[in-house]
Amino acid sequence: MPELLDEDLTCGPCRIRIHLEGQSVKKTVKFSIERTTEAEVELELTIPDEFLDEDGELDDEDAFCEWLNDNPHEWELSEPFFEEIQDTTVLEVLNAY
Repeated sequence: MPELLDEDLTCGPCRIRIHLEGQSVKKTVKFSIERTTEAEVELELTIPDEFLDEDGELDDEDAFCEWLNDNPHEWELSEPFFEEIQDTTVLEVLNAY
């Protein structure tokens, strides 16, 4: 039981609440995160003709990046590669007990 903090306070729960105020309470917290990573990947790919110029060189890098994002099955990574974590964001607290 905490000591009497103020002579005017007679309520026991009030004394306890004031005594505990500012103290941290440890709990187990479960939450989901999202990590943004950046990596350089080098793969041998067949580039669709629509992204190549008449010399067979990559013509529109932005459109090809969009195609890669829309077609991950075309370049699935089978080998490990170096990743650098750029950002970690908490998405949602699932539980605290």
